[in-house]
Amino acid sequence: MNDYTDAFDLKQGLINKSVEAYVLALETINRLSIQYRLEAFCYLICNAWELLLKAKIIEDDGSEDVIYYKRQNENQRRSLSLEDCLKKVKPNPKDPVRLNIEWIVELRNQSTHHVISQIPRELTMLFQAGVVNYHKHLNEWFGESLSDKFPIGMMSIVYDLNQGQVDLTDNRLRRKLGKDAAAFLTRYCGELKDEFDSLQCPAEFLIGLEYRLVLTKNPGEADIELSPGPKGDNLTQIVQVPKDPGASHPFRQKEVLEQLKSKIPNAQINQHDLQCVNAVYKIKSRTEYFYQGTVKGSPSQYSQAFVEWLARQYEKKPNFFMNARQLYKN
Repeated sequence: MNDYTDAFDLKQGLINKSVEAYVLALETINRLSIQYRLEAFCYLICNAWELLLKAKIIEDDGSEDVIYYKRQNENQRRSLSLEDCLKKVKPNPKDPVRLNIEWIVELRNQSTHHVISQIPRELTMLFQAGVVNYHKHLNEWFGESLSDKFPIGMMSIVYDLNQGQVDLTDNRLRRKLGKDAAAFLTRYCGELKDEFDSLQCPAEFLIGLEYRLVLTKNPGEADIELSPGPKGDNLTQIVQVPKDPGASHPFRQKEVLEQLKSKIPNAQINQHDLQCVNAVYKIKSRTEYFYQGTVKGSPSQYSQAFVEWLARQYEKKPNFFMNARQLYKN
């Protein structure tokens, strides 16, 4: 068998194993009965990415030898680590997809030293972005789509709706996690949010979870409705319920400014500052912050979450608006 055929067979084998690891990662993270699903998810999704990246390297080079380090004496050949595969396929260290994987790798490495039984909101956002990135790259690189084989809802990570249980400022949660694990997660999540802001909030790095789910007889009170699948089957469909933008995004830009001045009275900001932030951080592409109707002349509307986000950025970095101006100018 020639080298090309060997490489092709290995490549497909890596893809198949990668998909299995990916599916197992999703099944694990969404099984709420598993206490340590965070650690298991990290190991499986990292394995899925490593195998997929190796298949991509073989695809680009045409030879299987490229995924191995040079043999040292008579020792058995070692294949490239996940980190080295990333450097080959994603050479830009600021690529948000690469950074998403690297942050999960760090969490995987640190989880061996801590017992982490609860998943904070920020980690769910990180994981959800990684899941979407994997599916996208599997399709782009090899023309395979898992939506043909699995329900699309499976790619949504279950989020604990009781936010108090995953709030790292809650003393009960910190006692449950233990001092070391709580300190690690607090630092990790803080640095994760700082990285997200420095990258200008790409969805490839973190995917926000802003929907409200409620059990109600009136679907108009919810952001998402769960309904039976087509033809009465047992699959569940997720249907987004149209919302009143006057309730979900009640502020015009002028009113955002008024809200901000009441929250951070010492900040010297004007509407131009908000326009700069909009452009630099692509706020108008983020539905949790911005809404504009499709009817010609519809006003731009902003949510309370946007006001809170702006206030947090200023509290962390008092030069936030000045930096946004400079980035916009450049």
